[in-house]
Amino acid sequence: MKATFRMTAVGVILMLAPAISAAPPMRVALLIDTSAATTSALPQIRAGVSAFLDALPPEHEVLLVTTGRHTQVRVPPTTDRAKLKASASGLLSDSGPTALMDALTEIDERFMRKAGQRWPVFVIITGDGSENSKDVDEPAFNRWMTEVARRGVSVIAIVLKASGTGLPEFIASTLVKATHGHFATMGNGAGIAESMTQLAGQLAADFNKR
Repeated sequence: MKATFRMTAVGVILMLAPAISAAPPMRVALLIDTSAATTSALPQIRAGVSAFLDALPPEHEVLLVTTGRHTQVRVPPTTDRAKLKASASGLLSDSGPTALMDALTEIDERFMRKAGQRWPVFVIITGDGSENSKDVDEPAFNRWMTEVARRGVSVIAIVLKASGTGLPEFIASTLVKATHGHFATMGNGAGIAESMTQLAGQLAADFNKR
């Protein structure tokens, strides 16, 4: 955010403090696909998570979740960036498909509905491979998307594309559209750290407009 300036009656220019949102901080659920679709990009994904955590203002909570095969909460909501980075640096492939729909609905139920006054935000990094959610079907997921959009939840997603438009990409892009979030695709993980830094900055800017 740019600082503002004011000219006083005697010609002295004062720099005023930039406006800061008075809203409670965010709770960010960082969902990382560790399925077979992202195995080759995991080093870049680990670097991207670290870059995102560096760029996100420190007052905002983050929880780290992986979605390979099944949902695993690696770090519950915290502002401890060192703890989050340490966990992210050890992420390994779970192979198999991802369970993105199950992960989104589970994390929402466990952590985002209970965020209090914090602004709930999902940040998704996923491949475009196969999807094997078992706990939620398409009609139930569509109802959930409508409900989270009504609650003011925001979604950011980056999809690593290796083939055509797979189900995880469709899920992520549809959810981003429903919540008026931010969406990006890339052919491999080479630019993910830069993209994650930019998305963290955009998210902070969105927060300051609240």
